[in-house]
Amino acid sequence: MSEAADLKDSRPAPQATTLWPNAAQADATAHRNLLLTRALDAVQAGDLEQADQILRNTDGAALTLGDVFRLYKTELEAQSLQLHESQMRTEQALDWFAGLFRNLPVAALLVDRIGMVIDASAVALDELALRHALGKVPVPLRRLAATADGEVRLATLLPTIPADRPVALDNMALRALDGRPCWADVRLALVPERAQGSAGPVYLCVLNDRTAWVEAQRAREAAALAEHQRDLAQSSSLAKTQLLARVSHELRTPLNAVIGFSQLLLFGKTTLTDQDQRYIGLIQEAGKHLLSLVDEVLEINKAEGGHLALEPQGVSLLEQARTVLALQHPMAETAGLRCEVVSIVAGQPEALALADPRRVREVLTNLVSNAIKYNRAGGDVRLVHGQDERTVWLAVIDTGIGLSEQQLSHLFEPFNRLGADRSSVRGHGLGLSIARTVTQAMGGQLTVQSTPGTGSNFLLTLPRWDAAAPMPG
Repeated sequence: MSEAADLKDSRPAPQATTLWPNAAQADATAHRNLLLTRALDAVQAGDLEQADQILRNTDGAALTLGDVFRLYKTELEAQSLQLHESQMRTEQALDWFAGLFRNLPVAALLVDRIGMVIDASAVALDELALRHALGKVPVPLRRLAATADGEVRLATLLPTIPADRPVALDNMALRALDGRPCWADVRLALVPERAQGSAGPVYLCVLNDRTAWVEAQRAREAAALAEHQRDLAQSSSLAKTQLLARVSHELRTPLNAVIGFSQLLLFGKTTLTDQDQRYIGLIQEAGKHLLSLVDEVLEINKAEGGHLALEPQGVSLLEQARTVLALQHPMAETAGLRCEVVSIVAGQPEALALADPRRVREVLTNLVSNAIKYNRAGGDVRLVHGQDERTVWLAVIDTGIGLSEQQLSHLFEPFNRLGADRSSVRGHGLGLSIARTVTQAMGGQLTVQSTPGTGSNFLLTLPRWDAAAPMPG
């Protein structure tokens, strides 16, 4: 059927002014309406002469072109109303579909023919940080790729997407506009055109977020690698411990022989010149020094391997400090140093530390001897004792040469004397390393603060006997 016929069937009939009393009047009205319809068809076709000819052959129906145009106006008003209602329904449908798209429970994007993002679901706005950019600045889809290769893939892929199936990019590395890295399975599909002659193809891009899975997978891989490295480190540490223990044991036997025979030569009945005795004395001194070094290396080896023998008990740090200072007093007196032990605990009984007394004495001996050896003439060495609810501590404070930041960063490294090997002070750079290792084995801490030219403050902190958990035996 033609469009004119459709309109003819849908337009309303002219309104009768009165009800007809009989069948003759009804036939006349029907005939009149038929003539109006034919005349209107002619007017709509643009043939006014034909319309006028039809109206002249009305057989007394008394119809004019004015009647035809009034009917035409009525039909146009009805069609306009129908179009308005249809437009409202279309707009409502478009709004509904737009709301449906934006509330999708996945990250979805609409991309135009040149690869620009033109719309996005709420999930995509949040996950890709598009909320403040979309609609204000152009956002190309390729910009969301985390790598240059990914940008090229997205830019070249769009024109090749077939109309009958989507294209998949799995586990693609992306980057939100705020710089956050993310991963997603990307699906790209060509959207059917809504009307003929539209601006070009539109693509739907759906992203299935894989960020949590990828990060969990990476965490598992990192944990497996860390566990593997830990196993390697433990194997290496065990091998080192066994090697050092064996080497130390093998060295002690010949060293004891060297020291023993040198003593026999010095105190025997053989006649030796003064020069011979001096040489043998140097041999004996070097042997003792080397034996001490072997013993210290063995101590570090035991502590790092967890084999350091400890006898934990309640220990008075004040008593240990006084004992150590008394033993070091001759060396301090020779250097002209003033030494004292001070407690800042006022009106409280001294709290005992949970520690091994012999090991505490070793640590304090090392700290005090260093404070004396590296002090200046006429300087001070103060041993300050204190305690709190959980710990007991002792600070060894000197007025010596002090240490720089760079020296402090290497202070506890074995065999690193921080340049003191060029001075007249003897040593081999193991004392502080042993002291810290032993302190940590007892559950404590050994820290230091120092200023070049002013002095150093070594702080030994140990858990209280009445507040600490049992120390490993």
